[in-house]
Amino acid sequence: MDTFKLKFKSNFIFIGIVVFMLWNLIIDPDLAILSVISGIELWFYNVMPSLFPYMIFSSMLFQLNATYLFQRIFNKPMNKIFNISGSGILAIIMGYLSGYPLGAKLVADLRKENVISLQESYKLLAMCSATGPAFIIGIISTQMFDNSVIIPVLLLSNYAGSLLNALVLKYLYKENIPIYTYKKCKTKSISNILNTSIVDSINNVLKICGYMVFFNLIILYLDARDILDLFTNFFAQYLNVFHFSGELIKGLFYGLFEITLGINTISKCSDSLMVKVVVTAFITAWSGLSIHMQTNSFLVDTDIKYSRFFLGKLTQSILSTIIAIISYQLLYPTVLSVYNSIHVGRIFEYFNYPTYYFRSIIVLSIVTILLGILHKKQQKTDKTL
Repeated sequence: MDTFKLKFKSNFIFIGIVVFMLWNLIIDPDLAILSVISGIELWFYNVMPSLFPYMIFSSMLFQLNATYLFQRIFNKPMNKIFNISGSGILAIIMGYLSGYPLGAKLVADLRKENVISLQESYKLLAMCSATGPAFIIGIISTQMFDNSVIIPVLLLSNYAGSLLNALVLKYLYKENIPIYTYKKCKTKSISNILNTSIVDSINNVLKICGYMVFFNLIILYLDARDILDLFTNFFAQYLNVFHFSGELIKGLFYGLFEITLGINTISKCSDSLMVKVVVTAFITAWSGLSIHMQTNSFLVDTDIKYSRFFLGKLTQSILSTIIAIISYQLLYPTVLSVYNSIHVGRIFEYFNYPTYYFRSIIVLSIVTILLGILHKKQQKTDKTL
């Protein structure tokens, strides 16, 4: 009975949101058109070029059984440190290179093929659901904050937070990992792998576009109807202890929904740099409900529960915030003096976002080709036998 009441209440809330959005679409269609266009532009110029190639190559590497190779090499150390098998290395590498939601997508693929256990999937999600380095360096630090000195603080809080979160969850989802058992995906032909990778990647990036447009629409309507201001004013009384400005609180709420919009708002606030960097670290780890729903779209086809992922992101956000506070106090003065003395900042001022992706994609291409050759030889050997 309690479960039924809970579902009814959640459905009622969702119906209310849908009615609110439909009402706004009717009375203010121009804002809807503007938000849809801006959402598609953001996806087309920033997300699609950087994510689509990674999705293709990560899918190909997965189907070429790169995880089998990683298991043979990394099963022992990964089990000892994080209590997961070496198969998760692929999701971690791709998640750290490209950023979310690619790591989560690979975790879902590993689970569907039964390469990893359910407990492993939660630990892996905590580890590989992180922001890509290009976004932190090229977008947040260089473009939004125009301050390359904060790069080490944000990178450390991002990656150390995710790794520390995985270590915490290691004790929550403790299990015995068979380190001498190596699991493989279903064997496919090269043409089948290529076709599947391209088609699936197209479907996935279009799905991500839909979520980005949807949340962009919600945020703009909430802002246009001053609903965000109501939330800001309500929580301002509780956040006064931190001496946050109204704009910072507004940016924080933006970030709870969409990471880019939130951090961009925070970067323009009048608060101290430390406060802005720490709140940015929190939002970066949290990643926004838009990313949450994109991640959940990959998890729905598995037995992985979104609620566990949600709790994992909460703990990661808290850990990343603590690390950001400590690292800012320890690193920022030293890094600032080093950057000023040897002009390290100039390297990041000319950081080329497309070049980073181009070079990493070349490396992935070479690895994929080599694995493809090995896969072809293995197929011939199997036929001979």
